[in-house]
Amino acid sequence: MREPAPVPVPAKRLRRARIAALVWGVFLLSLTSYPSPPAIPVIGWIPSIDKFIHFALYGVETFFLYFAIRWPGQSRRFSLGRVLVLVGLMAVWAIADETHQYWIPGRSMEGGDVIGDVSGSIAGGLVASGVAGRILRRSRASG
Repeated sequence: MREPAPVPVPAKRLRRARIAALVWGVFLLSLTSYPSPPAIPVIGWIPSIDKFIHFALYGVETFFLYFAIRWPGQSRRFSLGRVLVLVGLMAVWAIADETHQYWIPGRSMEGGDVIGDVSGSIAGGLVASGVAGRILRRSRASG
């Protein structure tokens, strides 16, 4: 069975995704560059809440990156391979970010943060890939 012809991603949508990924990436870097971050009293009492925050922040970045990259071939379908590529890239980013925090006063390197980052990247990539598959099915049904 032949694979259907690729559905091109509109340039405007690709540009918006790239801007979102860039803005979120700069936001992540600025958060981790802030010396001695204050505790958040509303949620600070929850054990390991910072790991969940890492999970969420990196999940969002991976979601944005999935749509910001012009993938070869069928760009809007579920792809575990694309998720794995992004998780690998985000794992490198997470390790670099934790290493960078070593030199920031009041910050430290934590392996648990990297685990939270990579876990969030897996979730964000899987969600993005699933959303991409739904977009493709809708565009084929309507077109």
